[in-house]
Amino acid sequence: MTSFESNKIKTVEVDNVTFETVVSDRVLTIPEVKRGVYTLVRLGIRIINNRQTPLYFPSHAYSMFPEMIAPDDQLMLTDLHSERLSKRIESDYVLVIPGEAVTFSRDSFLFWIQNRKKKRERKLALNIPFPSEDIYIFRPLYPGIYQFRFKYNESHESIKDFYQWNESTKLNNIWTGKVLTPLVEIHLVEP
Repeated sequence: MTSFESNKIKTVEVDNVTFETVVSDRVLTIPEVKRGVYTLVRLGIRIINNRQTPLYFPSHAYSMFPEMIAPDDQLMLTDLHSERLSKRIESDYVLVIPGEAVTFSRDSFLFWIQNRKKKRERKLALNIPFPSEDIYIFRPLYPGIYQFRFKYNESHESIKDFYQWNESTKLNNIWTGKVLTPLVEIHLVEP
């Protein structure tokens, strides 16, 4: 969780909770086609609790699914690389008191992925890693204007699973619902 300014205030409100897509830089320079060279961008969700009661919000990868729309207005498919399926724990939930905000964000990387079979073939990709060793990947990318947002979701079933794994823990007021945060433009430009 880090505070940083969003580029353009666009929000959606659901049940007195405000959600916003935050992107640290909306213009990203495509990096050189070299190993270890990348362009960093911070992607996240800002949540404001407008209710009169405190709420817990999940911060884990399975509640924040990124979506990207290509310049041709097609929804891009994402790869999810997962090293393990981690059980949710109490620290995956953040308490937000009334009138306060929290930002869940990830350092993401725009870089070239080498084809394992054809070493000279590379594709531009955006990797969005999460602490549980999960990585969302959008590829191939090209210069142009993309739109980005998160699908934020916490279901009653997820909460039941949480309590099943953490029998002694009882968090009151866990927010449940599904939200599509507003689309934010990201421009990929040649150096």
